Amino acid sequence: MKPRFLFPHRYKRIGWLIAVPALILGILCLLNGMNEFALPFLVFEVPSELVPFKEPIFVEGKKWIQLNLTDELAVVGLVVGMLLAAFSKERMEDEWVGKIRLESLQWALYVNSILLVLATLLVYDGAYLNVMIFNMFTPLVIFLARFNYILYIKPRLEQNREGRAAA
Repeated sequence: MKPRFLFPHRYKRIGWLIAVPALILGILCLLNGMNEFALPFLVFEVPSELVPFKEPIFVEGKKWIQLNLTDELAVVGLVVGMLLAAFSKERMEDEWVGKIRLESLQWALYVNSILLVLATLLVYDGAYLNVMIFNMFTPLVIFLARFNYILYIKPRLEQNREGRAAA
């Protein structure tokens, strides 16, 4: 079976190189407050007509809104990076890898759905917004964790067990 919708293998490394800094930036945004933490080159002043729901500031008689795009950069970087890391071909993309990929995706959606239902029943008010923020990423995180565990870590653990049992 030929995988049609996978990125070339070289994109996996690019994905991780994008995802890890974006994750760190996202964590800094969450810990320091979404609108308080800002990279200076990602703060813009735009005319107030473009963003009607924010309080304008007056500069030289005109209304301006200050936009901080740091958290947007973190979200876009994390999603794009994880998509590239998750859906790039392996060096040896065979039917077994395709099967593991499909099972991991299905497993990630099941686990994410269960977590979302539990959070909906147990989390209220403003904290639920955080649940929704994390829910944007959990399917990809769960997929990456399970796929890489089954593909790389589990065979090594089994090989170590067999080596100890033989000794």
